[in-house]
Amino acid sequence: MSRATTARTTRQADEALRALHALHALPPLATLGIAFSVVAPDATGTHHAYSVNVSEAAAGGLAEIAEITRARVHQATPISYGPAVLIPPSHVMHVPQGSATLLHAIQSAVNTADSDAFDPAADHARNASMVAARFSTPGGNVATFYRVAEPLLQFTKNKIYSLIRRDGQYDRLKPADVLLMRADFDVVVIAGHAFFFLKATFERAFGFLDELKKTSAATFDSVTTGLHITGMAELRAACTSQPQMMAKMASIRRSMDEDPAYAAAMTMPKLLAYIEDNPAVNIEVTGTGRNRSLVFNPAPATRFQIVKLLDDDYLRSVLTNRDYEAGSKIRAGRS
Repeated sequence: MSRATTARTTRQADEALRALHALHALPPLATLGIAFSVVAPDATGTHHAYSVNVSEAAAGGLAEIAEITRARVHQATPISYGPAVLIPPSHVMHVPQGSATLLHAIQSAVNTADSDAFDPAADHARNASMVAARFSTPGGNVATFYRVAEPLLQFTKNKIYSLIRRDGQYDRLKPADVLLMRADFDVVVIAGHAFFFLKATFERAFGFLDELKKTSAATFDSVTTGLHITGMAELRAACTSQPQMMAKMASIRRSMDEDPAYAAAMTMPKLLAYIEDNPAVNIEVTGTGRNRSLVFNPAPATRFQIVKLLDDDYLRSVLTNRDYEAGSKIRAGRS
């Protein structure tokens, strides 16, 4: 990891802390303006937010749920997002809003949701992917609370005949008249940062995995250009689907972006020479002469060996002349 990467990570952590302070500093949410909307993609995959007109009582109930989520976020220890990072108990994960196109696009749609009203009979009602409660102060501070992947109109899918009491008598309840959601929120977006407790839910809803797979594929294709690897297709599939492998691709991409000489060093002659001089890296080589090839072994004990080599994880101490494997590195002498 270069000093530039370390500085960027530190800056993002500081910005996340400021966002948390902004969330905590908001007045009671029940006293703020609320815009409630249903988010759904259209046929092209573009997400739209459809405004829902709620009563004062309903708005108060949403504010109560949001307050519980706000308190939970405030009491948790923040941790930065990473493809292979798990969320420990009592922690909340955060990520910059701009780091994923879909997250930014959905938040932008929610910010302008009052142009289109939610229609329970329309196609977008059947495709609803989340609801959003957006609280705003007169001064322009905004916090948006998302509930993800709710079967909002699940009554329409159940064979239940429902009655509701109105004016002293029971009337038939139309399934489309009901919006259902659990009494908690999954994601909070404020001051350009998203905070969440369920990583898989967040990644799925806001397209993080799809975006990560695309960037991982591009990185893999770039760093392996000119390399000969037996099992290349299998290795590529692993590097574009498994979280820990994709985390290695992200690390390789940072190195390639920050140091052009890094990519230039990833050549077959240099890799083969290193493997020959350091058999402990445990990478099989097949073939002879110019037809030699690295062999990808998908067994648990060896499946990371090639990507570790490409991520320059094998180091030697100048002081002790010992060899080390280091997954996290800060390049010395860089500012």
